[in-house]
Amino acid sequence: MRRVVLFSYQRRRSVLIGWIVMLVAVFALSQTAGGVYRNELALSDSESADAFDLLEEQGFADRAGFSGQIVFEADQGVGDPAVRGAMEGLLAEVEETVPDVEVVSPYSPAGARQIAEDARIGYAEVNLADRADVEFRDAADEIEAAGGDIEVEGLEIAYGGDLFFTEEVPASEAIALLFAIAILIIAFGSLLAAGLPILTALFGIGTGIALAQLTANGLAMPDFTNEAVAMIGIGVGIDYALLIVTRYRQALRDGRDPENSIVLALDTAGRSVLFAGTTVVIAVLGMLLINVPAVRGLAIGIALGVLMTMLGALTLLPAVLGFVGRNIDKLGLPYRRRAEGAVEGTFWHRWSHFIQRRPWPPALAALVVLLVLAIPVLSMRLAFADAGNRPTSDTTRVA
Repeated sequence: MRRVVLFSYQRRRSVLIGWIVMLVAVFALSQTAGGVYRNELALSDSESADAFDLLEEQGFADRAGFSGQIVFEADQGVGDPAVRGAMEGLLAEVEETVPDVEVVSPYSPAGARQIAEDARIGYAEVNLADRADVEFRDAADEIEAAGGDIEVEGLEIAYGGDLFFTEEVPASEAIALLFAIAILIIAFGSLLAAGLPILTALFGIGTGIALAQLTANGLAMPDFTNEAVAMIGIGVGIDYALLIVTRYRQALRDGRDPENSIVLALDTAGRSVLFAGTTVVIAVLGMLLINVPAVRGLAIGIALGVLMTMLGALTLLPAVLGFVGRNIDKLGLPYRRRAEGAVEGTFWHRWSHFIQRRPWPPALAALVVLLVLAIPVLSMRLAFADAGNRPTSDTTRVA
């Protein structure tokens, strides 16, 4: 460990440039030669997988993929000549333009049951053969685009099923990163000291995501792999760098020079980071025992993210600390006037004595706050979500 640290510190310019070049290179390569994420969640030895294989073998390949519905409502009735002509034209266009699709029209004998008793609502079944996720999305876009060209007064069209659901990825990781930055700034009292763990985590996450994208060429990885790598990378990356930076600052306060402080920090906290990171990688790779292709791919992606984040903490961070030197506490916040390490007269010193003198009122107050925060658990619904959980404006819920 000492040799690695000294190399990173003494050749910090080369190490920093190397990380920048690697990040740019693997990211550019992932954008040009990266694989396509695929949600292959089927169990290869399950009865459901056997059923899909049987459908394909017996000539029902168009029933082995996603299915959806084109639902339409007309005040004048779905049998109105204008409505029927427009819908039959739409269904014919879908059959012609979308490959490997079966459309069961409500106007056909096979789909007669697909018209409501009052004849105001009808739907067509759309069955697609199995294909890559991106091709399912392309097919859904084509169908919706064709339906958007229909203009018949009183006719409304909606599209049902997961085939037509477009999920908006929430900005959870960005929000978490902002909270982490705020907490680190408050804890360290210095913008520079707080920024180093964030910088290291971002380098690790960026290279990890790019490598996962490249690995998707040979492995099935779900479409939320990037989010999973970012989520876990933010946690472990900041945690690992935080341990090392804290130990480095303590060594400086104890009178050591920057080089000895970095060596000490990596030789103590760095060993913990190496052990913890290796443990996480091994634990995540335990998912390889699950006989689901996408889960196995997800395990590889997360392991790559954790591995790169750990390597960043052990090599990039010492190099950056070499540039920072004794200026680690520069850009301190206004409230940070006391000498580092002193506790007398600080807010936390006074707060700890207050809690110790009157422990029960704060404990009860904290319990009340936690119970209030836990109230949503009483309304939690644990089941597979359907279209009823989606926004009222979503086309699948309208359908």
